[in-house]
Amino acid sequence: MQNEIPRGDFYSMVVRRVIAPLWARRERSPYLRYLERLEKAQYRHRDEVKEDQWRRFKRLLTHAYHNTNFYRERLKACGVTPEDIRSWEDLTWVPVLTKNDIRTHKENMVARNIPGNRLFPKKTSGSTGVSLEFCVDDASLQWKRACAIRHDRWTGWNIGERIGAIWGNPVYRKSLRGYIRNTLLERFLYLDTLKMNEKEMLGFYRRIKKKRPTLLFGHAHSLYLFARFLAASRLMDIRVKGIISTAMVLHDFERKEIERVFDCKVTNRYGCEEVSLIACECREHHGFHINADSLVVEFSREGIPVQPGESGAILVTDLTNSGMPFIRYKVGDVGIPSSDRLCGCGCTYPLMDSLEGRIADYVVTPDGDYVSGISLTENFAMLLGGIKQLQIVQERIDYLVLRVVRGEGFSEGTLKEIGRLIALRFGGKMKHSVEFVDSIQQEQSGKYRFCISKLEGQLF
Repeated sequence: MQNEIPRGDFYSMVVRRVIAPLWARRERSPYLRYLERLEKAQYRHRDEVKEDQWRRFKRLLTHAYHNTNFYRERLKACGVTPEDIRSWEDLTWVPVLTKNDIRTHKENMVARNIPGNRLFPKKTSGSTGVSLEFCVDDASLQWKRACAIRHDRWTGWNIGERIGAIWGNPVYRKSLRGYIRNTLLERFLYLDTLKMNEKEMLGFYRRIKKKRPTLLFGHAHSLYLFARFLAASRLMDIRVKGIISTAMVLHDFERKEIERVFDCKVTNRYGCEEVSLIACECREHHGFHINADSLVVEFSREGIPVQPGESGAILVTDLTNSGMPFIRYKVGDVGIPSSDRLCGCGCTYPLMDSLEGRIADYVVTPDGDYVSGISLTENFAMLLGGIKQLQIVQERIDYLVLRVVRGEGFSEGTLKEIGRLIALRFGGKMKHSVEFVDSIQQEQSGKYRFCISKLEGQLF
């Protein structure tokens, strides 16, 4: 049947059993051994997980103190040594690492005892306007690779099976080696998010219809746009084992439409370029399991840990990157930690109830209230008729610019409704203006941002 969920083909088994192990041996990569360990580690008793995290955190802090000028000077300035940090409650004595710290002190953050040939440069896309350059050691990269594969397998996909990726700027196209690797080992079929017109989306549909990947992977909003295209074109006959949404907040209305079109649950995933995978939904879809094998994750507001159910700025410590340690790094996102409950999937790792979005995706009212981008999407833009696209930009604490793409039915009444909703959501002190545009383009990374705050340094 054409509409049945595809199973792994014979070649995928060959990849798992022959090509992947041989390729790993040729590259001297331990990621498959790491994967075997990680598959078992996720079911450990939670106390064992916490003990392992603590042991690795102390080792990383000691390493950073003795081998980087940045952390030695930072801790000395606070009158703290690694020996003073004796419990999780003492973590707040260690200063928070910011993006500006990394830009200013990058060279002094690199560990002296890690050979340069084991360090690999990385760069973020700079969703707040300025990119970030850093480096990761090889052992950390291989560990992160294994973690990502383990979580991919939570969807039902397996190593060697094709993946349909709705993603920007496919890296494999940059070299012949990349093409060979993708053809023989990784088996990605790409729809470039910087070229998501109807012609390209139709071509991608035809390719995945023929090649039948078992997993779809992509930016949340890009998956949503592709699903809407298929629905409008009456091409709703693609079936996969799993769908992974990542790189940006997945709104409820987007999840609902994607699942309707593909008749498949969406696995929401959260991560960032600096530390890779942070948290991921499992088959239960009742929150995000924090990647406790790689990270320590904190939730903080004004330097104080928040309680379960409260929103806080996300701080991550990367337990794997010894080359350039990231300790209590403020990634720029806001999340809500869960109570200390166990999940029915069997994984014992802590849960995050929800991801509220980037700090830069919040609006702060003149009265000091925080309004998240998710709330604005589902309780603001969705109430406005006659608007195809909308982006909110907070220029000042009391001033918003609304970029509007007019749709059918737009009228003076729409403008009045915008004014009414502004006063309702943000208070009478908030001023605004409307800027009409032909379209709201995604960023170079392929991401779409509904809300942009230029007050990021003042939040959380």
